[in-house]
Amino acid sequence: MQTALFDLPAAQAPAVPAPRPDRHTPLRLGEMPTSSVPAAYDREHLYSPKEGTAELVDHRPGDVFGPLSIAPREPKVWGTWWKTEASVPTPDFLGLIPGNVITVVRANTATVVSTCRFGAIVRYKLPASPWATETRASMYVIRRNQYGHWYR
Repeated sequence: MQTALFDLPAAQAPAVPAPRPDRHTPLRLGEMPTSSVPAAYDREHLYSPKEGTAELVDHRPGDVFGPLSIAPREPKVWGTWWKTEASVPTPDFLGLIPGNVITVVRANTATVVSTCRFGAIVRYKLPASPWATETRASMYVIRRNQYGHWYR
């Protein structure tokens, strides 16, 4: 029996690993977590609506807080607003609690350090660099896209 050029022995295809849910599998659309702050899902992004926009979008009210008021533009008034309203600690922010490990847009993974009405502070590792002295950085996250990546 002759073997043709394209006759190959029957072999099983190698197993393809399932895609990581935090990278390639979209989250269920419209899913709003139970949270101490209001939660809205619009155009495939989860966020906490602020005063003025909460009235315009379908949202789940917060268990503890209402929509955050709009930030004033004057620096001294803004500082007072930040201290007395925006940075007030919360038990969670859109389902994030301190200790959660999440995926952020500009870093691989980050750990939630604290939460407030404005957002969640996360800490992530910086890439090794001969001229950098810092090994970690922090940032606020206030939104999540449909792939589970959090961003500001």
